[in-house]
Amino acid sequence: MSRNFELWTGQSSESLPAIVIPSGRDKPGPSRHSRHADVEVKGSEWLRVLEILKTRWHSSVLFAALVAATAIGVTFLMKPVYEPEARLEVDPPGAEIFSLQGHDGAGASADYVETQAQNLQSDGLALEVIRTLHLDQNRDFAGKAASGGETPALSGDTTIQLTPAESQALIEFNKSRKVIRDSASRLITVSVAAHDPAVAASATNTLVSLFIERDFKMRNDAIAQSTQWLQKQLVDIRQRMDESNRALEKLEGASGIGAIGENQNSFSERMVELQRQLMQAQADRIQLQAYLDKLNAVASSSLPQINSNLVVQQLTTRLAEARAELAQTQAVYGENHPNTKKLQNETNELQTQLNAQRTAILNDLKTSYTAAQAREHLMQSQMEGANKQMSVLAQYNALKKESDANTQLYSVLYQKIKEAAIAAETKSSNVRIVDFARILNRPTRPHRRQNIAFGLLGGLFGGLILAFLLEALDTRIHTPEDIKQCLGAETVSIMPVFLKGDGRYPLPHPGRELLVHKASGGMRPFLLDRPNSPESEALRGIYTAVRLSWRNQSGARVLLIASPLSGEGKTTLSVNLAVALAQHASTCIVDADLRKAGVGPTLGVASKRGLGDVLSGKMELDDALVPNVHLPGLTFLPAGSVTGDPGRLIASSAMGNLIATLKQRFEFVVIDSPPILPVADARSLSVLADGIVMVGRAGTTTRANLKRATEMLREIRSAPILEIVLNAAEYPVVNYGYYNYGASETA
Repeated sequence: MSRNFELWTGQSSESLPAIVIPSGRDKPGPSRHSRHADVEVKGSEWLRVLEILKTRWHSSVLFAALVAATAIGVTFLMKPVYEPEARLEVDPPGAEIFSLQGHDGAGASADYVETQAQNLQSDGLALEVIRTLHLDQNRDFAGKAASGGETPALSGDTTIQLTPAESQALIEFNKSRKVIRDSASRLITVSVAAHDPAVAASATNTLVSLFIERDFKMRNDAIAQSTQWLQKQLVDIRQRMDESNRALEKLEGASGIGAIGENQNSFSERMVELQRQLMQAQADRIQLQAYLDKLNAVASSSLPQINSNLVVQQLTTRLAEARAELAQTQAVYGENHPNTKKLQNETNELQTQLNAQRTAILNDLKTSYTAAQAREHLMQSQMEGANKQMSVLAQYNALKKESDANTQLYSVLYQKIKEAAIAAETKSSNVRIVDFARILNRPTRPHRRQNIAFGLLGGLFGGLILAFLLEALDTRIHTPEDIKQCLGAETVSIMPVFLKGDGRYPLPHPGRELLVHKASGGMRPFLLDRPNSPESEALRGIYTAVRLSWRNQSGARVLLIASPLSGEGKTTLSVNLAVALAQHASTCIVDADLRKAGVGPTLGVASKRGLGDVLSGKMELDDALVPNVHLPGLTFLPAGSVTGDPGRLIASSAMGNLIATLKQRFEFVVIDSPPILPVADARSLSVLADGIVMVGRAGTTTRANLKRATEMLREIRSAPILEIVLNAAEYPVVNYGYYNYGASETA
């Protein structure tokens, strides 16, 4: 059975209480499932958290109490603040009943609503509220500067003089005023905070009312200024309109041009008719000329006027029939037959009539052509006369356009003036109050329950954070887990804080430790003075661990008790561990701290000669040894006196020879060494020993010092470190409640 298992179960051959803490770093055997290891790691982490909270609970509770008390005190010391709310709806410009501008979607932009919200936060509006409600006489706003005198009224002057009370009231009013714009709508929420609910409601309602009045006044002033300007312009435009109308009437009378309809006059109508007649005359003349030109080139029978004539068509038909009958008669009777001559005469007559008819038609064409030429010349002469009147027409059109423009502008301006007058009379506005502020029954703040709850939660959370922060900043070792995390050790032995005389543990206090018990007639190790105390049981555990580490080896053993710095309890452990070893075998305890001897005062032995004298050759070893110190098997070698360099003596060959001599005469040699970090004596002794017990003090030894001490020993290839002891561990790091030591304590 291994030593770790024996220490864990307490089943070793020696008396061993459960003071050697097995490491949580031990890995489970390969037969276990991997999740078991995860559970163990998580469990150790939670245990570590609980251990930190147990260690730092004083600071956490104190911090939480301070935060909670501060929150409660501040909450109850705060004066109640009432903050009623009023709501305004800002419509787009032009949405009022009467407006000089139309209602468009651009006016409903967020920029306009934001501008109105910023106007609500102006100093001028705030000063109007202050002077209206005399807030400069209210100590909540004006403070000590509050005055009962009259305040000057606002004037039209751009320079406003403020009294000290008004200046202070304006500062406080701006702090208490809150304007919030709802981005999803056209609503603006306004509130003014005050300690008096009536004052808060009155200030809020006065603020929104004065804002609407101020907005209406600004609009009316703008309308009045616009109306005055429009009236001046209207007089000028009316004068110009009358002048243009008189000039137009005069031109109409002189030229005979009159307006027929919109954009029409008599001259333009006559010009259109002349143009039409001229074009018709030219078309007729050209067509007739074409017919006459064709007549000169070909036979007249090809003219459409001749072919389409009914008389010509009838005569042509009769002539053809007569010629057919004449040809037939000539063939039958001959040319001299009377019938033939008769038909010949008829044919000649028909031909004569046809030629006469054609000649008449041709004469009509020539007459029509002549008439068309004459009509064309007439229309051209008339168009030439009309063109000479175009300048008059242009003058007429210019006068007509000017007259129409002046008349239209006069009508528009006159309409705007009427609308402005109506808008001023109706007092319409695009800003309206949706909700007035009411007098609140309960203060808006402070939220006492909420503040107290937040204070308690903040104190609790801050206390937890403070505990872990202090733990992170504290580099000292307090628990075995600190040493395990620092050095990676598997086991750490614990030496608890000693019991009081009444058998109770002292209150936890960093650095508190009773090194030895002062008995009557001198000082005795606690292992002899209180054999059943927790510290004695803890020492037996360390003794057992050391013996078990050497159980498979024979011969004398040299044990070095070391610590990083002084005052960490190594001397107390050396003395009592030597007593424990002396109860079973011959043991020699050597006080190797030649600079500051500590074993002699602890054992109550005063000797001026010892190790230093032996190493320097001034004395023999047998003369320096002090036998039978408290036990027959315990021999003591004091530090003695040193005249030279102590480090040189410890590092000399004489020290090695002395250790070899002691190993031959004693079964165990316990060396109380100087601290490792300040001087090199302990490092020189570490290579002469067979094992080292490293001692660290809870609440005193830092992780860096402990780690550096072990690294220095490792660098010089010293003897192995058999045990690491956490000295002065405070209750309840080690639980000895199972044993009733106080009742069985013996002197």
